[in-house]
Amino acid sequence: MPKLPLAAAAVASVLVTLATGSVAETVPPDLPLAVICFNEQTQTWTVGYLNLVSKDGSATYVSGDLSVTVNAKGLVQPPSDRPAGGDCFGKTLDELRAAGRVMEFTRAR
Repeated sequence: MPKLPLAAAAVASVLVTLATGSVAETVPPDLPLAVICFNEQTQTWTVGYLNLVSKDGSATYVSGDLSVTVNAKGLVQPPSDRPAGGDCFGKTLDELRAAGRVMEFTRAR
């Protein structure tokens, strides 16, 4: 009688290897893990975490009340459907880094 658990594990291992080998990508090196914005109206700080990186190199950062899009050139785009509440809109990632307003990835060696 064949050992099904071992066979299932072997098949799963092969599938994982094939899937990760063909689609594994790295996070673009210049994108931070998170951006930190201050909302003047509510007098609150919000941390938006990296949520999505598009094919064109733009990235979206989100939190409960913040959605920030950084274009491929590193500029934080103001929202088009509402007033920009956070002070990070219109700044570059380099400006936010200089102000201590990003959290970077800790890369494994």
